[in-house]
Amino acid sequence: MKKLRGKAPKPKKYVSVMLVPHDSNNIKTWKISNLGTKFFSLIAFFMLVLLILSGCLALVIKENRKIREEQALLHDFFIEQQDYVMQNITTIEEVRDLDNISKEKLYEFSLQVQDITRNYIEKEMKTLSISRSSALTDPSISFVGKIAELKAVLNYLNDANNKEDELFAELSKTREELENYLDHLPTLWPTEGIIESGFGRRLHPVYRWYHDHTGVDIGGKSGNPIYATASGTVIFAGKNGGYGNCVDISHGNGLVTRYAHCSKILVKKWQTVKVGQEIAKVGQTGTATGPHLHFEILLNNNPINPTIFIGTKP
Repeated sequence: MKKLRGKAPKPKKYVSVMLVPHDSNNIKTWKISNLGTKFFSLIAFFMLVLLILSGCLALVIKENRKIREEQALLHDFFIEQQDYVMQNITTIEEVRDLDNISKEKLYEFSLQVQDITRNYIEKEMKTLSISRSSALTDPSISFVGKIAELKAVLNYLNDANNKEDELFAELSKTREELENYLDHLPTLWPTEGIIESGFGRRLHPVYRWYHDHTGVDIGGKSGNPIYATASGTVIFAGKNGGYGNCVDISHGNGLVTRYAHCSKILVKKWQTVKVGQEIAKVGQTGTATGPHLHFEILLNNNPINPTIFIGTKP
């Protein structure tokens, strides 16, 4: 008798999942077919993708909230500064109509100050898109140029220093107040070098995780001088964790500048410093992979992009 020949059906393959209690009794076993395994794997994959997308969305929402808060902060600051400058413009307008040899200069000065003030506040606030991940590489986005122009306009009043009458005394006082205001805005480049790491989200060079870089890193040689970007008062000078040797200077109006990783500190706490004064030396103290200056600007204790004030290059 001939045996029937044919292909035997392939046994079904399963994945077994066992639940074993501590006492080894009542062991439960579930068999899941390959099809079921693939199905559950697909569900797990989509859940993982959904989880990742949810995390990204949460991060974007958090970043947008930070951006809105920073924009509001800068808006309030610029409005306060505008009010101060406009008060001085009012003083100039009160005296410009008087009969004196510099009437034309005063008129020109007043118009230019008004134009500069309105431009560097109103125009920049419309075009400025503050972002912690943005380096603001376009110099036009910064009002550094406007500040420099305002300083140039102030030179029109140099001749007033030699006048003794009440008119020029008042005008000279106004000029001094404006110069003092400008001296306390951190617009000076703090050290020789260029920006090697910008403001915003980045991969930490030491710990290799993503974080918010709260300032800019300006490369330089160890021992290079570090200068105060504006006049103010030293509120901290010493070691500060990962910042290493660090100097914090308060400039009024809620503005503070921070200079970190210094090799040497040349100032003391509560010391008054002038814009351009050497305050420290470039170094590699704290958490740093090489000699550089980590420079921050804080507005009401919130870090803002320093390039808004100092520009993107010396």
